[in-house]
Amino acid sequence: MREEEIEKLRGLVRDCVSKHLYSSAIFFADKIAALTNDPTGVYMQAQALFLGRHYRRPFHLLNASKIVLRDLRFRYLAGKCLISSAICFLRGKAYEALGNCAQARLWYKAAIIADPLCYEALECLIENHMLTCEQGYGNAFAAQEEGDQAMLGYRTAACLFPGCHLPTLYIGMEYMRTHSFKLAEQAKTICPSDPLVYNELGVVAYHMKDVWFT
Repeated sequence: MREEEIEKLRGLVRDCVSKHLYSSAIFFADKIAALTNDPTGVYMQAQALFLGRHYRRPFHLLNASKIVLRDLRFRYLAGKCLISSAICFLRGKAYEALGNCAQARLWYKAAIIADPLCYEALECLIENHMLTCEQGYGNAFAAQEEGDQAMLGYRTAACLFPGCHLPTLYIGMEYMRTHSFKLAEQAKTICPSDPLVYNELGVVAYHMKDVWFT
């Protein structure tokens, strides 16, 4: 792709960020990083993710970049990613101590969105019975195209009901909605006896132009 076209994409990222359209900014920044594979693209991608309140992924992107050892901007943003994830969890603990379960639940969920491996936040949600019908929450958020919140609901349901394949199926459907067909395919191979799984795999195969499967 020509430099002029890359610059147009950078302009789209900046425009989306200025309008607080962080999901769109992440989408275009991902494209730039994949097309250029240079430090500027990686930083723009990490910054868009950070502004969209995704903290673990940009931290790993920045940490994997060799320039992080030489560029203060990279180290500063990586540090902010770590701190922001921890702050969400601590806010949840503070609200729980004050007896405000609604706000505590909100911040624990924010901590898990920021860092899917924040098991402390998940434990707090489970132990304090703050989890009610997470799969239903996931479906409601998915209907409103709130992908991050939907995925959190489905992942929480998967943790609570490890023998049930439906949360994983819905995760695959959410991946498909965002055109992440490879991830959708992986998520939907978990219950070969369910016709709905085959239906959704057929849709994935169609989009991936796998004529033999369809």
